[in-house]
Amino acid sequence: MKNKTRLQPNGAVPDRRGEKPFLADRKTIAKKIAALSGGEILDLILGHKTPKKIVQDMSNGDFFWLVKKVGSDDCLPLLELASEDQWTYLLDLEIWQKDRLDMEHTSLWLNRLQQAQPRALSSWLFDQGQSLAYYYLYKNIQLFVNDDDENIDIPEGFFSFDNVFYINVIDPRYRDTIEKMLRELIQLDSLKYQALLQGLAGLLSTETEEDMYRMRNVRLAEHGFLPYDEAISVYTPLDVDIFNDKTSKESSGIMIDNNETAAVVPLLPFYQAGAEDILTMAISEISDPILLDRLRLEFAGLCNQILSADGILNQEIQILIKTCRKTAGYINLALEKVSGKDVSSALGLLKGNTLLSIFRVGFGLGLKLRWEAERWIKASWYSAMGLDYDFWGEYWGGILSGIMKKRPRFYEGSYQEGEKFRDFQWLSDLGDCLTVLRHLMVLDALLEQISRQYPVDENLIQSTELSFRPLIFNFWARNLLKLEPSFSGISLPDVRTLFSQLRSDQKKPPYTMGGFEDKFIQSLMSYTSRPDKEAAPALKETLSLIWQEFSEEYQWVSIQDLSEKYAKFFLITPSP
Repeated sequence: MKNKTRLQPNGAVPDRRGEKPFLADRKTIAKKIAALSGGEILDLILGHKTPKKIVQDMSNGDFFWLVKKVGSDDCLPLLELASEDQWTYLLDLEIWQKDRLDMEHTSLWLNRLQQAQPRALSSWLFDQGQSLAYYYLYKNIQLFVNDDDENIDIPEGFFSFDNVFYINVIDPRYRDTIEKMLRELIQLDSLKYQALLQGLAGLLSTETEEDMYRMRNVRLAEHGFLPYDEAISVYTPLDVDIFNDKTSKESSGIMIDNNETAAVVPLLPFYQAGAEDILTMAISEISDPILLDRLRLEFAGLCNQILSADGILNQEIQILIKTCRKTAGYINLALEKVSGKDVSSALGLLKGNTLLSIFRVGFGLGLKLRWEAERWIKASWYSAMGLDYDFWGEYWGGILSGIMKKRPRFYEGSYQEGEKFRDFQWLSDLGDCLTVLRHLMVLDALLEQISRQYPVDENLIQSTELSFRPLIFNFWARNLLKLEPSFSGISLPDVRTLFSQLRSDQKKPPYTMGGFEDKFIQSLMSYTSRPDKEAAPALKETLSLIWQEFSEEYQWVSIQDLSEKYAKFFLITPSP
């Protein structure tokens, strides 16, 4: 249900006796807001004794977040309380689709503002929003001018508020919005109203839109929303050695030296950083308000630059939150890489470097992992055979797929918030990916060496559901059963014979198949030719993991229940 709380006509708030008064401190309010739902936010603000001050004391960025948290359909009370600068910032982000004004969104937001503060909107359209008024009307109305001829025939569908300018709204969806807007404009100042309509005849729409877009970009650039070709530099990696190079270390670049500057510092993005980590622990140690405000301002600007670089146009609240967590995650990654668990060291890095440079170091760590994977894939056996990531199974293949994304991500596979992948945050994320990559490298090398002696059948390679497990276990099973060595499928009776051998000393489940793990590993490793000191232990560990997975898969399955359909580890030839 939509929240129906509204201000009273005189600006007073509804009577909420018994409620405790909230501190008129924007930082305290912002911290509360970060954890509240949309309806709770409205109750908090409208229940305050000075709601207008609370809203207008917020930075433009925080006001935008506030609207997103409350929701576009329920934000009228906030629009009533907001300043014109906050309106401008909101419209700059809401009514543009790339470099074109979106008429549908423009109409929606003008209608909301008209409902919230009709007189203030009219003043704004005559002043700061004059270009928008000209362009919007030019695109959406037809004009007919009555030159003092009382007997003139007025075309059907046209209306007038002064019997001089007759208007027809081209798109019926926008008629109500435009009619209300024009009625308020003429009531506020009839001369300006007539000048506005007269000016439409000489309007150069393309130039007007280009000028509006340029000015919009200038305003947003101050908040970190850079043009794409500039914003993309946020993903230019920096080496961790930059923190040790005194000559190249960046200064903070941002000074918070007065109350006026501090008042425009966005607070809400900082509170969305996510779980407790080195970054949040270091920040909790900061008592210097100037340093905190500098970090808040940098963090909000960095998040906005990332949104621009990612080309995100639909800035809904969940996307904004994810961007904040992505930003914080890569910053934490760099801090953890340099300082480990030393909070004081991390704090020193925050004081001496921009968050942008720290982010780029963190992103660079993920990028180095992708570069290593790329080098291996180019020379790999599986790639030469035309196989894709799925060949390595759901988890290992998912990890490799995440590493190989244009901007590497960590595969969780848990579908959290509807996604399989998330951005890197911890060194352990990189460590897990590197471990999997090592498994794939040694396993790929093993398959390549075996296939030199026993080539894989082309029809088998082209199988849509082929994975490495059946290749490994079919080859090993055929050797154990004294069949012709190959990767080809085996019959169901042969599979049952195999399991009878593996369980020869066990009468009931769970069947652990003890002793065969070593035979499995030794048999396959015998096909490697002089593995180096690192590759041999890595291959042994990899094969051990595969065996453990195999053992767990079948420890409760009886031999009679083995079937062709559910054979994750074998290619079983269909029975005649």
